[in-house]
Amino acid sequence: TTDRGAAALNDYARSNDPFTRVGRQQVAVEVSSIIRASPDSFRVAWSERHYENGQLSTTERWTAILTIVIQTPRDAERLRANPLGIYVNAINWSREMSQ
Repeated sequence: TTDRGAAALNDYARSNDPFTRVGRQQVAVEVSSIIRASPDSFRVAWSERHYENGQLSTTERWTAILTIVIQTPRDAERLRANPLGIYVNAINWSREMSQ
């Protein structure tokens, strides 16, 4: 991610600490589609199956818009870490309402 993308994810992680659920809850994620929404963004759809103590508790559907930037790697370290230079600059996601 870029610094902006990392800030958004860090803000979310601070208010929704994933480590509080370690050992009790697991989440299985299945990406169902990735569609280009604009020259610099993609719409991603996925489902999450939540398990509590090994038992399926809920299934949720989610969508996100990921805005990307291309930053060509200029040194060997960046080239190894991200050879395509594609970074998430902004992310906006929401759970789909069930009918």
